[in-house]
This record gives sequence, C-alpha cells and structure tokens, in this order.
Amino acid sequence: MCLKFFKIQSIVKFLNNKVFKQANYLLDMVDKKIEEFIGLAATRVARDIGANGIISVEQRRTQEGFNEDSMYVDVSVTIFRKVKPNVFSKQNYFAKIRKTTDGSIIPIKELLMNAIAKKYIEKDDLLVCVVDESVGMGYKSMMFVFEVDKILFNIGTHNLSQDINPNVIEAILEVALELAKEGREDKRIGTAFVIGDKSEILKYTKQLIINPFTAYPDTAKNILDPMLRETVKEFAQLDGVFIINKDGTIISCGTYLDIDTGNVDLYHGLGTRHRSCAALTKEVNCIAVVVSQSGGKITVFKEGKAVMRL
Repeated sequence: MCLKFFKIQSIVKFLNNKVFKQANYLLDMVDKKIEEFIGLAATRVARDIGANGIISVEQRRTQEGFNEDSMYVDVSVTIFRKVKPNVFSKQNYFAKIRKTTDGSIIPIKELLMNAIAKKYIEKDDLLVCVVDESVGMGYKSMMFVFEVDKILFNIGTHNLSQDINPNVIEAILEVALELAKEGREDKRIGTAFVIGDKSEILKYTKQLIINPFTAYPDTAKNILDPMLRETVKEFAQLDGVFIINKDGTIISCGTYLDIDTGNVDLYHGLGTRHRSCAALTKEVNCIAVVVSQSGGKITVFKEGKAVMRL
C-alpha cells in the first residue's frame, strides 16, 4: 500500500513537473515572440520616421542577482546610432535607474540625459527607445520616439538633472522661454527660479511680501501642472524669485535671496538678480534659471557659473 502510494506520488510529481516545464516553455516562447515583434517594430518605426538610432534598455543581473524590492534597477543600455546610410555605431554601457511605474518615462529620460552627457547621442537626434518589461511594472515592453531638442540636450550636457526631476527643469525652462518671448501685459519681465532642496535654499531667503503660495496644498502648486502655468506667469511680475523644491513643488515667490555676492565672477551686463542666483548656486546644491528683463535672455546657473544661455 505504501509502495503504491509512493508510486502515485512519484507519477503526480512527474506530471506536475512536466506540465510546469511545458508551461514555462510556452511562456518563454510567448516572451520571445513579443521581444522579436517589438524589435522588428522598433526597426520599422526607425526606418519609416528617419530616426538616427535605436536605444534598448533591459535589466541586467549583477553578482547580487535581482533585487525585486529595490526602487532601483541595474540596466544594460545599448545604443545603435546611424553614422551614415546603412552604417551604425554601437555603444553599450551599464547604469542604475529608478523603477518605472504606470508607464512613466521619467527614469528613461534621466537615462537618456546620461547618454547625452557621455556624448553617445547628440542634439536633434531622433531616437526609437525600447524598454524591456524587467525595468518597470505592468507591461511587456514599452516603445516610444524621443527627440533630443535644444533644452533637453543642454540639460543632459550640463548634468542639470542629477538631483532634480528632469521634467521639472524642462517645465521651468519652458515657462522662462515664454516669459522672455511674450512678457506680461506687453511689458518685459525679469524673474528667476531657484530649484533644489527647499530646506537648504530657504536658509538664504527672506520673504518680501506675503507668499501667495502659502494657501495652496502641495498637490495644487506643482510646476508640472499645466493649469498652474498662467498663475506662475502672473506672479512673475512680483519682485524677488520663485523657490521650487526638486520635485517641482512651488514653495514661494516674491522671495529675496539674502546671500553674499562677492564670491562670484560674472561677465559684464548681468545685474543683482543674476549675481544673487549665481552666489546661491555656489553655496547650495541647486540650479537657478534667470530671465533678464532688459534683453529677454535666459541664463542657467550651477555651482556659481553660467552653464547655459537661451
């Protein structure tokens, strides 16, 4: 009786293992088919739109293996970039990015900016990016087309998004460009945006007026909210600067920077606002975007220096 029971157990175990292996085999085949389809689709899209290259991002196994609980993923990045008709260069490197959630491409943008800093991709490149399911959650693969415009190229070149959400920097530069071009009520406007860790920046500030953003909940005062853009432009007419946390939350406007400007060396023609912002970026890990009232020019400061002019 015991022998028969053992044999039955063995048969069941054998069948279960066989079914399990067949199921895994079928799943692997499905995954391979999906990967093959996505690869072919990326190649076809790149050809049809005249893209400069294709970027593939997939998780890589380290010596420690895969850590599913970590908020970061070790990835392998492969860049195929067209150098002339039917000739492509190939670059491969390893990086660490935040896990994507709900299809967010913010970590992928950060990765592409890193590739810009490494000079693997260039301004005006049109790229097809394919992201493997292992990098994020909730999808088998993600493919999107990415154009390296002037703003994004400069952000990547000067590593401005090292500690700041790159979408926040993009949004601020877009508002600054609109203010520089359009002004407000037919008048030129001079203003500045300081972005970084609010707790460090606020040590060097004084409020010139009652802060209009005090009454706003954090969820309703993020620079990434397109509904807030006109409000920001309206408040840009106030003296002082905007203080923006690195996640995009607007902390204050009409704010005075209380800092010694004697330690910065700027070229002739830049005023007090420029000098104060430059001095603050030298003292604190932050960046400042300054719109000049006189010429409508935009200057970006980091570590006490002007790193970008638009």
